Amino acid sequence: MAWFSVHESLYGPKLREMYHCLGCSEFEAVGVLNALWSWGLSNADKDGFMPYAGKEEIERYLYSKAAGSTLVPKDIVDALLATGWLDETDRGLFIHDWDTWQEQWYKAMERRENDARRKRESRKRAGEQRAEQTAPVSDDVVAAPPEPVKAREYTKEFEEFWAAYPKHEGKGEAYKKYQARIRDGFSPTELLTAAQNYAMRCNRQHTEQKYIKHGKTFLSENTPFTDYLPRDNDGGSVAVANGDNPFARYLEDS
Repeated sequence: MAWFSVHESLYGPKLREMYHCLGCSEFEAVGVLNALWSWGLSNADKDGFMPYAGKEEIERYLYSKAAGSTLVPKDIVDALLATGWLDETDRGLFIHDWDTWQEQWYKAMERRENDARRKRESRKRAGEQRAEQTAPVSDDVVAAPPEPVKAREYTKEFEEFWAAYPKHEGKGEAYKKYQARIRDGFSPTELLTAAQNYAMRCNRQHTEQKYIKHGKTFLSENTPFTDYLPRDNDGGSVAVANGDNPFARYLEDS
């Protein structure tokens, strides 16, 4: 499901200029921007460029969304251009600062693609291993007897992860998911960092045990633990783990 970000810094001079230009309320102006950004998820590239979409196409889209409104779509597009929410260039129309406003969406998409790639590679490796295990044995080769089943032993890295994790239930199932994520390409250090950051958040928010994720859920195929890994761009911990505002650098007007 697609989504877009609406930052607190939206409510600044540019927004006021826009609704004064249109002669509408702040509420209506925010609605116009939300409609534009929702359309942009399917019609703009990562830089905000909208190929084959001119002012007329945007006007038609806004007309379909403006039932019951007294605002005229052509006036809306003119106001978006005049107040800098849309940029008109020789190449075409751009949504201004699209890569900044919707950075979180594109990061989520990139993470999803990386996770899918890891899973594909993991399935490929698993298939190759199964093929090797089921290969026929030559008549002159005596197959070795199966090794006796040993009691479950956990790796040192997993024990460190488990000690840091805030809920100690279902250790065996959590270990299976831990091993699966290692095979997907995540490192023990990443998983330990995610557990530590999640534990800090639970401690800071006084989360009751019944609301803390089980280890197997935290390490599931949907990779919720990646929300507690350091960011790629600046190396800092995610906001939910360290209390920082994830949009702090956007508080100045565009």
